[in-house]
Amino acid sequence: MLETLLKIGDWQSQGKSPWTRFLEKPKLKEEAKNYILPLIFDLDNNDIIVSGESLYEYDEKYVEKWKSIKVQGGNNKAIYATSSGDKINQIYKAFFGKEDAETKNGELLEAFEKVDSTLLTEEFKSILASIFKLKDVFWEKFTIESKNGIRELKIKTIEDFLGFANNQKLVLITIAVKSQKLFGDKLQYFFEIPEYLAFLEKKFLKEEIVAISEKGKPLKPKLCYASGTSETDVEGLSLSNRFSLNKMFVEETKNYASNFDKDRFSINYQVSQSNQEKLDFASNFLLNEGKLRVKIANVDHVIIPQFQTNSEVDLELTLNKIRIKSELLFGFEDLDFFVENINDEVDDIFWLNFLAYESDGNFFKSTELIKDVSIFHFQKVNKEFWKTHNEFLRVKGFDWNTIITEYGKGKGFNLNSVYSLIPLRKDKEKKNKALSLFKSILENRKIEKETLFAYYCELILCHYYERYRSYTNVHKSSGDYLYFSIRNSTFKYLAFIEVLKKLNIIDMNEDNKMTNEELGNKYDQAIHDFFVKMNFNQNQRAMFYLGRMLNAVEFIQKEKKKTVIQKVNFQGMDIDDIQRLRISLVDKAKQYSKIGKVVFTDRKFGELFDFNNWQMNPQEAVFFLLTGYSFGISTNEAETLEEIEEDIN
Repeated sequence: MLETLLKIGDWQSQGKSPWTRFLEKPKLKEEAKNYILPLIFDLDNNDIIVSGESLYEYDEKYVEKWKSIKVQGGNNKAIYATSSGDKINQIYKAFFGKEDAETKNGELLEAFEKVDSTLLTEEFKSILASIFKLKDVFWEKFTIESKNGIRELKIKTIEDFLGFANNQKLVLITIAVKSQKLFGDKLQYFFEIPEYLAFLEKKFLKEEIVAISEKGKPLKPKLCYASGTSETDVEGLSLSNRFSLNKMFVEETKNYASNFDKDRFSINYQVSQSNQEKLDFASNFLLNEGKLRVKIANVDHVIIPQFQTNSEVDLELTLNKIRIKSELLFGFEDLDFFVENINDEVDDIFWLNFLAYESDGNFFKSTELIKDVSIFHFQKVNKEFWKTHNEFLRVKGFDWNTIITEYGKGKGFNLNSVYSLIPLRKDKEKKNKALSLFKSILENRKIEKETLFAYYCELILCHYYERYRSYTNVHKSSGDYLYFSIRNSTFKYLAFIEVLKKLNIIDMNEDNKMTNEELGNKYDQAIHDFFVKMNFNQNQRAMFYLGRMLNAVEFIQKEKKKTVIQKVNFQGMDIDDIQRLRISLVDKAKQYSKIGKVVFTDRKFGELFDFNNWQMNPQEAVFFLLTGYSFGISTNEAETLEEIEEDIN
């Protein structure tokens, strides 16, 4: 994996400035007009000038020109003379110290003393001291009182002063100094002050290690852990950004340095200067520019490919295809996106690693790893989801297009669709069953059907009792729509099982003996074709017909608030539960003088049910019962079934 990161870093570093990996571009809104502005510290009049005459339209070149350094985070001191609009507080801390605190100087002075105190000339200290006198002015001009009564630094104060419209945004600000005593008539940009520029270069642009020792002898080469080669410019790894996936290679000893003494990383884990730069570029690309971050089961992941040692892949093309493939499998994409991209294959041989992480932008903590996923298997998973989606569109007995539509938007079937089917209890957030399941699929490991049916029953119980506060990932519906919640959940599970069957990672004890044949009516034909398509075995077909009985009797009771659905034990149905339900359904049909509605399905159930040696898992029985219950449940289909059964009887 490190080898691939070095390849990506080398590619990304081509033609880049030495400053690039330390700079931060502001976040832009496409529909907005974005501007940049120097705030003028007027030391002659003890004031801060905000002038529309100094306003520029945003251009990316100013990020480097104005030295818009990434916020370092952690215990690092604020050193910023330029910041994005939403981080104006960093400028305050640099020149005046922490907000709402009694301070004698800004954090920039403290950073100078720590990095190299010799850079603190008397003239520069005088500049900082003069600027510090503007502390109260800065606070009064650029703070707003929040709802809780606390004053907060906000860029909106400047935007309002400039009379900005809603579609105008101030995205980058820098400090300039006006002082007749110090600079004459010149407006001095702070980032151009020699001492400050020297400080930034000292902190970020390290001098290359000279390969000759003080005694004039060549330095002894040392092992670069990242490349595995011996080089002379090797030193302890020093990352430019705390939000870096390279942090895991250093501090997460359980993952990548299991034999290292965690207290001796600075000695044991050393990397050449050039490779440190490449690792920085690679991390920034994967986490930011390359858009290779993805949510899997609502957990943030970054995709790290692993290419063969001597492979010569087109990195730009391949990484873009990986991004698209991941969006197909994990994203909330519409059908047009699937149609456009599903057949665009990657031919190179490589593997994917999905690193789960936690971060607030100021740290990086790896929490889980889905590893060594073959690109061919990854593409196959995508293909089988898409193939199953299209097959289910043609299955009679349910409207797959309606079932798969979410929030009024038609979409493809993928792991994002499955996520809401795996109920995750709010009080057990650290145990993400969906993520564990998806990890097994991607790593091509077997899945026990009993596990899926247990999740299914838990999901149905959530819908039945409306436990949505406890299961925050389950799509909410009211009791009036239980019918459709069961239908949608059941057929999505059925489709998911079909995908797992195609991937050969689940055993459903199928019956492949059924053959296609012409039957007497369209409804019987639809059921028969459904059995053939799904390869239902005898026990599964028996529970399906009991589910059809349940549907028929509930339809008879359609005006009642309490129906026979309440007689189903959604936690699981053993042989006694099943037989009691059958008797209840027949009795209820007799009570309504509608016994003819269930005679046919009851007979079918009796022919298929193994009264003497019933072995089906109780939760699996619930699934196939509700599959029959949900099959063809629209009003028109129910009325058609009623006519058919009346003809039969």
